[in-house]
Amino acid sequence: MRRSPLTVTCASLLLVLFPSSSRAQLEPPSTGGTVALQQELRLLGHYKRVLMIGAHPDDEDTELLAVLVRGLGAEAAYLSLNRGEGGQNLIGAELGEALGLIRTEELLAARRLDGARQFFTRAYDFGFSKTQDETWQHWPRDTILKDVVRIVRRFRPQIVVSIFSGTPRDGHGQHQAAGWVAQEAFQVAGDSTRFPELAREEHLDPWTPLKLYRSTRFDTTATTLTLNGGALDPLLGKSFHQIAMAGRSLHRSQDMGRLQGIGPSEVRLALLQDRTGGGTNALFGGLDTSMTAMPWNNVDDAGGRRSRERFAARVDSARAAADGNDLAAAAELLRRAEADVAGGAADATDGAGGSRLAPEQAEQLRRALRAEAIAARVVGDATSDDDRVVPGERVAATLAVWNAGPVRQVVRPSIASRGGWSVEMDTGSAGSIAPGAVAQVGATLRVPDTASPTVPYFLRRPLEGALYDWSRSPPAARGQPFDSSTPLAVFQRNDAHWFSRELALRVNDQARGEVRRPVQVVPRVDVKLDPGSELWSIASPAPRRFTVTLTHGARDTTAGTVGLELPAGWNAGKPRPFRLTREDERETYAFEVRPPARRAPGAVVLRAIARDSSGHRYDLGVFTVDYPHIRPRSYTRPAVAMVRSAALRLPPLTRVGYVRGAADRVPEALRDVGVPLTLLDGAAIEHENLDRYDAIVIGPRAYETDTALVEHNDRLLDFALRGGLVIVQYQQLVYFQRGFAPYPLTVGGPPLRPGGGAVEHDRVTDERAPVTAVTSADPVMGIPNRLGTADWEGWVQERGLYFARSWDAHYRPVLETHDPGEAPLEGGLLVARFGQGTYVYTGLSFFRQLPAGVPGAFRLFANLLALRSQRRP
Repeated sequence: MRRSPLTVTCASLLLVLFPSSSRAQLEPPSTGGTVALQQELRLLGHYKRVLMIGAHPDDEDTELLAVLVRGLGAEAAYLSLNRGEGGQNLIGAELGEALGLIRTEELLAARRLDGARQFFTRAYDFGFSKTQDETWQHWPRDTILKDVVRIVRRFRPQIVVSIFSGTPRDGHGQHQAAGWVAQEAFQVAGDSTRFPELAREEHLDPWTPLKLYRSTRFDTTATTLTLNGGALDPLLGKSFHQIAMAGRSLHRSQDMGRLQGIGPSEVRLALLQDRTGGGTNALFGGLDTSMTAMPWNNVDDAGGRRSRERFAARVDSARAAADGNDLAAAAELLRRAEADVAGGAADATDGAGGSRLAPEQAEQLRRALRAEAIAARVVGDATSDDDRVVPGERVAATLAVWNAGPVRQVVRPSIASRGGWSVEMDTGSAGSIAPGAVAQVGATLRVPDTASPTVPYFLRRPLEGALYDWSRSPPAARGQPFDSSTPLAVFQRNDAHWFSRELALRVNDQARGEVRRPVQVVPRVDVKLDPGSELWSIASPAPRRFTVTLTHGARDTTAGTVGLELPAGWNAGKPRPFRLTREDERETYAFEVRPPARRAPGAVVLRAIARDSSGHRYDLGVFTVDYPHIRPRSYTRPAVAMVRSAALRLPPLTRVGYVRGAADRVPEALRDVGVPLTLLDGAAIEHENLDRYDAIVIGPRAYETDTALVEHNDRLLDFALRGGLVIVQYQQLVYFQRGFAPYPLTVGGPPLRPGGGAVEHDRVTDERAPVTAVTSADPVMGIPNRLGTADWEGWVQERGLYFARSWDAHYRPVLETHDPGEAPLEGGLLVARFGQGTYVYTGLSFFRQLPAGVPGAFRLFANLLALRSQRRP
């Protein structure tokens, strides 16, 4: 039987009632107090829903979100097409999928400040693109449109706000794509003939938004509506602009720190389409925002209308009670309001695995329950005796309830089984809890024997091009920031799911105090292989060392052997025995890998394998991104190494100094091919005799991340003046604007293609773009490695970025490359004689190519290192 348009699946309701875990869940328990209560009450009793659509983390208008949620009491959400995997990382070494986890959590951290929700499509950020057509070559247009329509139909906004226009004016091709798809989804989301499978398979019926706006923060002349972001939120004592800038500053991996200015601030929008016929430009003008307009179970029933009216009236009374600090009265009013919104049924289910509640109705119920728990001053906690568990293992949990209010409460804690975990609750329950009392109940959980390591749903299958594979993910998870595959503690009151807590291990850190770690499934034996990529010279028969690290996830003993699986002709010796007896015990094993006596250029894969005494095979490592401003998240990676063989010659080198930059793994890559490299810290830059180095290499964006480099740049220039070689990899605007190079360089300027806009900096995004030598006789092209066409093959993501647009006559350009349809660019590699030495600036993306083992990039970099030993032009 077909579901009513007003029903949602039970799994969908669970995600609405208990959103995926946040950092707040990993902090000591708290009700959130008056601020949290008032914010929940702001969002109750009226009907306002707005969906914002952009391309990346950091594209969102955080100020508009703060105004919507904290100012106007609207339910608002930001839909980012991707998770920012193709960007760069200012705070750590993570790139790619790991960076996507960081940026997803940074978005969630910002949402906790502005109060909005967060969604995604399955798009993977493949890197910068210059046109919409180029973007659609990576992301199938109809697939991304379907994902956006999915969120429109699930969230059901009255208003859609597009950050971008969908035209070349947006710059980045992914921005243009986001602008197009937002406007297209506004047109087709209500069309039942488009993506009918969303209704058939995911129970998401067509939904027609009524108004479409575009942000005009980049196009002020088009503004038709201005909102006041400088107004004060009395709960927080800060303006919406300040709240937004604090959220913006949580995008730390993107160098997005912002000042929190006080006073007037404008949020600008342009009205693009209005289906209301209201003839007013006010944001919610022409819309019925009262509770009676909200989709409800039995919409056409007069009783449903009366229940909405009662709900709104009781919420108003609860606000008044809360304002008068009568929290007990507010809690009782909210409890009665919950019966109105649920239609008298505490579980609000239809008896067939679905919910009788419309999504908007379910959201009101969730918020009313949350507000009631805050007003009742009931606090719940859920702790475990372990955070890393293996398949088949048992973990003990303690659920605690503190009734800090004046009224006796009946609370039943339980654990919602997820992912096949079995749960055995201790006899009895917390039951009736007197004012001021704390009640506890224990539970034992068993991890399924077949459980896989805990990873986000979108990382459980390999990428399909530049798309995540969601095909085996539950429909309710698709588009969510994360799913919840591990157990969740649920605290029930009168059979209603009152509130929840994520199960976590609590430990005391002597420096930081209480620290909580999420419970996650890990392999019994975690296997990591280092390095993950290598480039070997085909002329060198010398062995290379690979290290296998085993980490024990179980509490009992695991014994077996560990070794390397190699292609024919390669040798690493026999497997080694291991015996691990403690949880988190770690052992490392070094293997000398010898290549065949003769080998052609090419690539082979090495794999580390551990086998226990029962014959189980382990070849997966778990990695965790964990920073103070975000919740930790784990992902897995096979224990494999890609080894490429190529003709590589290094110049005679005694010592090379290196100043590490942002997300910079170049030093490790250079060391692996035999460059005698020393990392230079602040003290070395300031005090050390730099003349002992053959060359000093500056990592990408190091002028942003290393204050000592900025303060003592003159010492580097003096080093070059005396005959040294300085190689500076790509830097952003501060390097050019503050004149850190010995001779002037500029970036950006007029458009490079017809119809394009001015560009901040020149880049070549097509990693297959042709590259030619400006002068074939340039020593960079031939000493000690003669470069040819093959050296530009196999590059990843891009050729480079922040190419110089103009330069002083002392520089000589070495290479020319450009994207299709654009003017030639020669500013990607510049060499200048400076005094007795040589200074090099290069925008080529060595920071991506060398860690990826691209042979041509190594051969070119070796030639740059040879410049000091060559006769100067």
